[in-house]
Order: sequence, then structure tokens, then C-alpha cells
Amino acid sequence: MTFGVLGPVEVRTGGDVIVLTGRVGALLTVLLLNAGRVVSVQRLAEALWGLPLPNSPAARVRTLVTELRRVVGPAWVLTQRPGYAVRPQPAQLDLTCFAGHVARAREAAPETAAEHLDAALALWRGTPFDGISGAFVEAERIRLEELRISAVEQRAEARLSIGRYGEAATDLAASALAHPLRERLHGQLMRALHGSGRRAEALEVYRRLRERMSDELGLEPERELQRLHQRILTSDREPPERTHPHPTPRELPAPPPLFVGRTREQGSLDARRPITAVSGAGGMGKTWLALHWAHRNLPHYPDGQLYANLATSPETVLRRFLGSLGVHPAAVPHEEEAQAGLYRSLVAGRRLLVVLDNARDATQVTPLLPGSPASTVLITSRHRLTALGATHGANLITLNPLTSREVRDLLCLHLGEDRVAADPDSVAALVEHSGGLPLAVGVLAARASADPALPLASFAAELRSPATRLDALRAGDLTADLRVTFDSSYEALDGAAARMFALLGLVPWPEVSLSAATALAGTPSVPLGELESAHLVHRHRPGRYRTHDLIRLYAAERAHTDLTEDERRRALTRLVDFCVRQAYAADRLLSPNRPLADRAAPETTNPAKEPATRAEEPAVRTPPEAAAPADAAEAAAWFEVEQPALRQAQHLAAGLGLDGAVWRLAWALDTFHLRRYLHEARIETWRLALPAAERDGKGAHARWYLGYAHAQALRTGEGVELLNRALEEFERTGDLAGRAHTGHTLGYAWSVHGSPGRALPHVRDALRLQRELGDPIWEANALSAIGWCLAQLGRYEEAHAYCAQALTLFREHRDPGGESATLDSLGLIAHRAGGHARALGYYRRSVALREALGNDFQVADTLARIGDVHRESGDLPAARRAWQRAEEIYRRQHRAKEAASVRRRLSSAG
Repeated sequence: MTFGVLGPVEVRTGGDVIVLTGRVGALLTVLLLNAGRVVSVQRLAEALWGLPLPNSPAARVRTLVTELRRVVGPAWVLTQRPGYAVRPQPAQLDLTCFAGHVARAREAAPETAAEHLDAALALWRGTPFDGISGAFVEAERIRLEELRISAVEQRAEARLSIGRYGEAATDLAASALAHPLRERLHGQLMRALHGSGRRAEALEVYRRLRERMSDELGLEPERELQRLHQRILTSDREPPERTHPHPTPRELPAPPPLFVGRTREQGSLDARRPITAVSGAGGMGKTWLALHWAHRNLPHYPDGQLYANLATSPETVLRRFLGSLGVHPAAVPHEEEAQAGLYRSLVAGRRLLVVLDNARDATQVTPLLPGSPASTVLITSRHRLTALGATHGANLITLNPLTSREVRDLLCLHLGEDRVAADPDSVAALVEHSGGLPLAVGVLAARASADPALPLASFAAELRSPATRLDALRAGDLTADLRVTFDSSYEALDGAAARMFALLGLVPWPEVSLSAATALAGTPSVPLGELESAHLVHRHRPGRYRTHDLIRLYAAERAHTDLTEDERRRALTRLVDFCVRQAYAADRLLSPNRPLADRAAPETTNPAKEPATRAEEPAVRTPPEAAAPADAAEAAAWFEVEQPALRQAQHLAAGLGLDGAVWRLAWALDTFHLRRYLHEARIETWRLALPAAERDGKGAHARWYLGYAHAQALRTGEGVELLNRALEEFERTGDLAGRAHTGHTLGYAWSVHGSPGRALPHVRDALRLQRELGDPIWEANALSAIGWCLAQLGRYEEAHAYCAQALTLFREHRDPGGESATLDSLGLIAHRAGGHARALGYYRRSVALREALGNDFQVADTLARIGDVHRESGDLPAARRAWQRAEEIYRRQHRAKEAASVRRRLSSAG
């Protein structure tokens, strides 16, 4: 099946042709103009009916889709949120074929270019979308007609360059009648007629154009056309540049009219090394930088500038370069090696600038490198051309996104300072969501410039939603589209790399480790190196990869178009399973004696102050991780980095219905949340876990943890209610461990509420149960908790006795977390009992253990208490030193309330 829009909208299958009109035809037209992309129902409705929309536009669109599927078959019109898509292959749509021929013609030798353009223009069957009406159709007709007449002019230029004047004149005569004010077209017709020996007719073309322009516009023809008229008038032919012994090529495209930033990169280019390769992701502005710098440095290259877009073979580019340097086509050698040798001979010693745009790899550019250091070669590529650095000493420059300030400056250049300053909130959204890509900024600015009356807030609204962000970065032509730019990078990947890229689009957080990517792919090795070389991912530190926000959105689209639902689910399940196993392994380093959740036994790292829990070990073993934490301090740092991703993994697990993973992730994060005082995060993870845990038979455990989290956040009422319900369930099921630990946590809840008398019976009962269970670690936790409650009641001798028993057990069973917490409690008991020296001894040992465990949060708390002891002892310098260390840690951890408290103490101490 093939589709046509360059004439009546038609569908061809076999020998049958079906012409579509009306709204069904209009629907197919919109989908084909966005071929390969999903068009939202909203956009379809607006295109088909305009504004205001009729009643029930979504239902009307569905009805038209059903009718269209009857014509083209249900497999062709795909339903994909938030709308529909048609995905023909490039050869199945005449508009795509036309664009492809035109693009290839730009890079081809003149004769081949003329053939491509003949093929492109032969696809036109009449007025585009004939039989279809609507405002969007009229705008597209104007755009496509401009593309067609540009192709006519491009073909004429190719014919003129190889002396086919008669053919060019015949073709141009009709086009000039249809476009009576198009100056370039008339200039080409004058050259064709003059070249055919029809000088008088050429002069008559100019006379008619000049009269029409004067009468209708009050203008004279452009200066170049006047000079051409003068040469023909005096029978002066243009000098035969291609046969000149020393021609000076001037092939650079125009520079970007507006350019900001890239100061460091321009400084590197200013060194004018023989070879420089600029690489970066699609849309990063590589060509803009190259052309901006090239035009700024033209005086350094008086022998000319060669330019090629390397979307074609090196041999084709070599032939064109040789022609530009004065070699007659008949004198060009047939073998590529001989062509490269002749090219190097011609440029030897000449001060030329050679710009090679969009190189695929080092192999493609090697034949085009001059052998002389007098010339400069500037290459752009979406791949990091490390081979050129190794073999030719190339200067390698990698482009990163523009800074926020540079993006704003670029918007000001496009839109004017007044318009930008008038709506700072919308401009901030444009800056943030353009991702620092110059192409994205250019597209936004072009759209805003095209409609100055439209407020910037409308563009900002499109950008703020991930669902419409890439649509907002699409301009009205085929080239200024961020998706098209990303498409070309994606389509250049091999199968394994393309699959990996699409899989990364499933990950709902911006950064993955090598091991996570391996789990996601389900293969022992993953081609992240190839994606990094193509600038589709960025390795910002060893073993960890990030993706630009806009590329992530594109990858997500690819995941939903190129992977089946089953592939997506299996990949995400592997990723969630990996996250659970990694979090478990790290938590075991933070709290190695923490019991397992299937018995639901809590653990306290600071007696009644920090009861914890048990969780079931995962059923599958943890695979080796390149940068896995080796000890408790590294585990704490690992959680610091991974916590946001692990919380998103929990939501992902909930969406996949993986109940066990949902509550297990809450459990694995709990120690970290507990020690970091991340109250809201802890509550949120357990709220999400509770219904999953109930379905998985762990409801009492989750309710106990959620109650504990509320108690730690000083929401005693909610905490006690949840804990009492959990205790009732454990009593009903006869779970002694659950009863013990929930009772322990109830003691903690009343203790932090300032009611140690109400806490004491609970922790005494916990001690009895733990001894009955024969669990010495949790017996020690209960002993320490009782000591803490007694200290709050002022019964310091009893408190010390209980904590001393706990300390012995913790040391005997090698639980440094429990030991450090108990030492902190002993320090507080000694301090309140007036034993300042003993208090300092306990506190210092607690600090040493907590530092070894990476438990900086509680290190700061103990340091603050050490300062208090020094102040009461009269040693103000030592107090200030301890408080200053505590304040520094508090500020680093963004604990403003605690930092302010320590500052007040420092102030009172002078």
C-alpha cells in the first residue's frame, strides 16, 4: 500500500486507487503529514473542525477513524495515547519520497542532482490535498508549494551548471509564468535563455519582471539580477570558474543569524588546529557553531572554503570538491584512492577551510582530509570521533547544552528584550524545558515570532507537560523538528543499541547504573558505549549514565512504539527486582544484624529512640555491581544517591502490581529514612506499601512501620492508633516477635511524646517477649529502651544499669549501630547525673562509631550534646568547637531547625 498527498489524497494498493475527500480524507491528511508520530485527539479535532470545537469531539474523531480503517485496513491506523498514528515506510508516502530526493540532490554532483530532482518533481500530481478543505490544509498547501518551487529552482541550477540550457529554459518558462515576481526563478530563466543563444528573450524576461515589480511593488529587481541583466546586455558571459586554474571556492552556507555562548569552544577553535571534530547530541548546535566560527575567521582562509554535508559517500564529496577546485569532470580519476591523492595535491600549501558536516565516523572523513597543515578541517558529528584523535591528533570538542542565561539571551535576540521581560514565569519555563538545545530554542522562537500576538504562556503550557513537550518543539517545515533530529540519531544505531535506547525510555528516573541497565535489558552486556558515542546518553561518572530530558522523552516514545507491551512489562519487572535486591544488600551493610521481615522483628539503633524492623530476604541473589558499597559508610552514601530512584521504583512496582516489591522497597529504605530523619519520605513509602502488604499477608507489619514513621514525625496520635491496630493483629495471629517489636515502638512513641511513664510498661513487655524468643540483639534493644525511659524519669542509676547490660550484649554480638546508640544514651544519663567527664567519654565513643558507620545525621546530634557538656563544665572554647562542627553538618544536611538551635547556643556563648 502507498499513500499520496501531492495531488488528490489517495491510497494505492495493487492496481487500485482510492481517492479520499471530506473529513475522512482530512483525517488521513493530518496523520500522513505527521507520519510516524502520534497525533493527539485534541489536535486532530482542532484540525478537522477548527475552534470552537463541536460537541463530543473525541467521539467524532473515533467515528472518522473507524471509517478510515474501513478504507485502509485496521492495521494502518494505530491507536496510541494520546491519539492515533499512521506509520508508513519512507517509500510508501510520496511526500517523504519527495523530501528524500531533494535532500540527496543537495549533496550530489550536478548531473545526479538533476536526476534526483526529476524524480522528486515527477511525484507531484497536481494541487496538494486536492478535494480537502480546512485552514490547516491551506497552510500546508502554501508550505508544500514553496518546497516544490524550491526544488524546481534547485533542478534548474543543476542543469545550468552542466550546460543543459535548453531543458532548463523550457522548464523555467512555465514556472516563471506561475510565479511572476520570483526573482531567482527569473534570473535562472535569463541565464538559460542566454546560454541557449536567445539573448533577446533573456532581456525581455528582465524587462517584464522589472515593469511588474515597479507597478505592483514599487521596487527594483535585486542588485544581482541587475548585474546579470547588464552582462547579458553587453554579451558578457559569466567567467568559466570551473575551468579556472586556481578557482577560489566559497561554499559555506550562511552563518546562523543569531548566536550566543560557546565561548570556551570558540576559544578552542581559535587555535586553528589542522583537524577539529565537534561532537554532540542532535539539536545541540554543532553546525551553528561551525558556521559561526567559520564566517568569523574567513580572513584566515584566503584560498577558499569547501563545505559538505556528509549524508552521502566520500567519493561523491571528493568528486564535488575536485570540481570546486577546477578539475574538469572528465579528468577526475575513477578510483577513490586516486581521487583522494589528487585532492591532497590540489590543496597542498593552500590556506583552505574545509567544513565536513554531520560525519558518521572517522572512516567517512579520512579520504577528505588534506595532507597539508596549512588547511584547517572542521568536522561536526553526533558521534565522538575518538579515532581521529588517536590517528590524526584531532582536537576533540564535545558540546553540552547552553546555560540558562545563554538560552535567555538567545530568546532575547529572537523575540526582543521587551517581550521576554514582560512574562518572566513563562520565559523561565521556556528556558527550563528547552533543555539548553539551540535547535529547541530556535523552534520555540520561530513559533513565537510567527505569531507575536500569542502570549508566551501558551508555549510554556505546552512545554510544561511531558505529553506535549516534543510537539511544542516542532516547527512548520520538515527540517526544524526535534523529533526528526532525534530520529536520524536513533535510526543510525544497530539493533542492540536501538533496543537499549528504547528500554532506557522506560526508566522513570534520569540516571541509571551499568548494572541497572543490564538488568533492564536482561542481557549480560549492554551497548551503552555506542549510545554514549552517539551522545544519546552521558556517562557523568564511572558506571552511571544520564540522558538529556528531551532525549528521555523521545526514548519513552520509542519504547511505546518499538517495544511490545510484554517486552516493556518484563523489562520493568527485571528493573524493579534489581532495585529490591540492591536496596536489600545496601541495607544489610547499614544494619547487618537487622532481622528479616518474614518474622517482622524490629531493631533499634538507639534504644527506644530508633526501633527498626525485619524484612524477608529476596528470593533471588544480588548480582555483582561495579560500584556496589563495600561498608556501612559507602552504603549510606549509596542510599543518598539512589533514594529518589528507589522511591520511584516503588511507585513503578505498584503500577505493575508487584505487591511484594512495593513493601520490600519500603522496608529496605526504612533504615536510611530513619537515620536521616526523612519523616515525610518514610511515611509516604509506607502509605504506598500498606495496601500491597495487606494483599501479600504483611498488613500488620506495614501498619506497625507506618505507625512508627508517624511517631518519629511527632504525630503521636496517628502513630499510636496504627501501632495499637498492628498489636491487635499480632496478638490475634500469635506472632510474639510482632507483639514484641510493636510494643517496643509504642514505648518509643510515648517516649518522644514526653510520656516516659506510659512508655515504660510497653518496653518492659518487649523485654520479656524478646527474652522468651531468645533474641539477644533485640533483648539489648529493649534493655536500652528501658534505660532511656528511666533516664527521662530522672532515675539515673537504674537507667545506667539497664543501658550497661544493653551495651554488653551489643558488643558481644557485634552490633555497632546498637552500641553507638546506647553509648549516646549513657552519655545523656551521665550528663544529667552530673558526671561530665564520663558523659564526654560515652559521647566521643558514640561519635567514633557513628562516623565509621556513615551515620552523620546522628553524629551531629551527639556533637551538639558534647557542646552542652563542655558549656556546663565551663570550657566554652571546646563547646564552641563541638557546636560549630554540629552546625556545619546540620547546614550540609539542610536541617535548618537544628542548625538554628546550635547557632543560638553559639551566640549565647559569645
